[in-house]
Amino acid sequence: MKNLSYIILDGNLTQDPELKRTNNGKNVTNFTVAVNHSNHFGEEKDADDVSFFEVEAWEKLGDNCSEYLKKGSKVTVMGNLKQNRWKTNEGENRSKVKVVASTVRFDSQKKREAKAA
Repeated sequence: MKNLSYIILDGNLTQDPELKRTNNGKNVTNFTVAVNHSNHFGEEKDADDVSFFEVEAWEKLGDNCSEYLKKGSKVTVMGNLKQNRWKTNEGENRSKVKVVASTVRFDSQKKREAKAA
């Protein structure tokens, strides 16, 4: 049986996306999505109840994110969780979880309003 680590995020970019090229020549765009939590009635909780998720988008998807998204853009990201592990120079184990995007929906109101005009 195949394991599953799928996630859906709905939030806003905390800064402009950063497009990079790997040593293998592939494009990857990194950005962070802030997600405000709500209770089970859909009402937002305290302003301090925010989670930040690092996202990486590869190739054409990443190119589009880099071109059309900016700080504050509202997005819905769907993808898999990926855990990177490494040892520090001091020999301590570290890890970080990222979202590898398979789909990014651009939800910004400004873009919709511009299209309607």
